[in-house]
Amino acid sequence: MVHVHDPRARWGVPASQVLRIIPAAEWQAGPAVDLLAPMGPVPSGGAHARRVMIVHGAGDRETALLATGTINIDDVDSTNVLPLPDTIAATAPEVSAIVVAHDASLSLLLKPSAVISPDDSRAS
Repeated sequence: MVHVHDPRARWGVPASQVLRIIPAAEWQAGPAVDLLAPMGPVPSGGAHARRVMIVHGAGDRETALLATGTINIDDVDSTNVLPLPDTIAATAPEVSAIVVAHDASLSLLLKPSAVISPDDSRAS
């Protein structure tokens, strides 16, 4: 799994869904999706790396996700992937599970094919 340690919350996607990761300044194909935007802006202070993670999105199109913070790749045992509470699952289809890391911290496991990019919303 590719983990992003965003200062707002840790999240990740299956590594098999990641096509590439580039500096945000190099991404020119439109706005990247900030999955944590509902939580507010990235806190000021500190130098947070900003990259774009391009993943297999809906309809097998490329979807660009804003990745703010450090990124690492870890193996995750399936016993450490927990189902979402029903209320979260119903309101956040892009979140597929909660992952318990080796240090007992939690992260959101995202389902890239459920992420709505700005390009998807214009096509509707």
